[in-house]
Amino acid sequence: MLPALVALALGRWRLTGPALWADELATWGAVRLSWSQLWQLAGSVDAVLTPYYALMKVYVAVAGTSTAALRLPSVAAITVATVVVTALGRRLGGPGTGMLAGLLFAILPVTSRYAQEARSYAPVILGAAVAVWCLISLLEEPTRRRLAGYAAAVGFVGLLHPLNGLLMLAGHAVAVGWWQLPRRAEGWRTVRGWVTAAGVGVLPALALSVWGRGQSAQVSWIALVDLGALQAFPERLFHSAAVGGLVLVLAILGVRRAPAYVCLAGAAFVPLALLLLAGTQLHVWVARYVLVVLPALAVLAASALARVGRSSAVVAVVLAAVLALPAHVAIRAHAGHSQDSYRIAAVIGPHYRPGDVVVFPDSHPSIPWSPRDIYERYLPAPRPPDVLRVAPQRSDGRFLATECPDATCLGTPPRIWVVGADPAADPLRDMAPGKRERISAGYREAQRWRYPLLSITLLERTA
Repeated sequence: MLPALVALALGRWRLTGPALWADELATWGAVRLSWSQLWQLAGSVDAVLTPYYALMKVYVAVAGTSTAALRLPSVAAITVATVVVTALGRRLGGPGTGMLAGLLFAILPVTSRYAQEARSYAPVILGAAVAVWCLISLLEEPTRRRLAGYAAAVGFVGLLHPLNGLLMLAGHAVAVGWWQLPRRAEGWRTVRGWVTAAGVGVLPALALSVWGRGQSAQVSWIALVDLGALQAFPERLFHSAAVGGLVLVLAILGVRRAPAYVCLAGAAFVPLALLLLAGTQLHVWVARYVLVVLPALAVLAASALARVGRSSAVVAVVLAAVLALPAHVAIRAHAGHSQDSYRIAAVIGPHYRPGDVVVFPDSHPSIPWSPRDIYERYLPAPRPPDVLRVAPQRSDGRFLATECPDATCLGTPPRIWVVGADPAADPLRDMAPGKRERISAGYREAQRWRYPLLSITLLERTA
């Protein structure tokens, strides 16, 4: 239980320190919808995340929508995942390997980061750990119960994040083929059982992928993989280049020819390779889309450490913890989740005057919803009215708020606050042409504040 307690402590440490960022704000916005509105929203955007939203909607009906409440399910998922990773290590190499695997997994900045994320990634990591456990079990003895457990684990991952689920299954397929190839005739019965279980388990991921196939705009902002992306990949995946490099090297050294290690190697390296390759041609490479590799990487790295002796292994874990500490501190700052949402109250609150209004850019390439969500969640009343809004975000199947056309309902306020997601040189850059022209014609910039993924500009009327 020691690794699980470490994971729990890290997950609870400054749980509400970082502000909710765009993706978490999307969760917050979705769970406050009615069931009919959530279903309408799924038809236009975020279809693949609808099962997660539905589960969270049931949960927040009891727990509420505070920052701590929204993130606690992820803390719990990472804590349980640490138990599973520890058990995997014990199964492969005994108690020592189990302890090393669990501690390595718990202290990774990436697992701690997603333990504090109101999104589906922590449950997905848990599902991936359970799935690889079930895979090893069913390949050793493919009973009906083990096949059913494996299908359920695969289905759980695919239901919460289809791309992670499909990539995980590809890694398992390679492992199954490699494991059973030398066994020839007696191995094909096991392969057929795995194919059946995998076929059932993959159905949720396939169904959600088909349902959301017309929503590719959600990933169109992602850059293609180039040399720079390859060099940055340890930092992007592990949230620490030093820790990431150490774990990857150890994981490679930890691979053996034994069947269980083949499963872990397939689960650890195949999804990474596939997503990187696909990312050279498609807009899909984001490190959090392949978090399913983390449990297997931790166990393989622990296996390598277990060979060098207890003293050296302890030194390596302590070194990893020391290297990880700056990242742990950074991800718990106000802007630790990339977006400094808290700042809006400190800026607009003291400067607000009666008669002020607020407007929002509406065509940001990746997170156009976040400025309005930040405004509504983090700026208490009294505040400038959102004069252009006709219907709120995510209502009637529309992801963004409905505004009056060409800002015709703007009027002639003395001052306009512009809240955007990027510190662009032109605060009106991501606005519709009609709205941009109406505002730029009568107002000049008076002051601007820039923070991570948050830009606040005060405009004053020129005449």
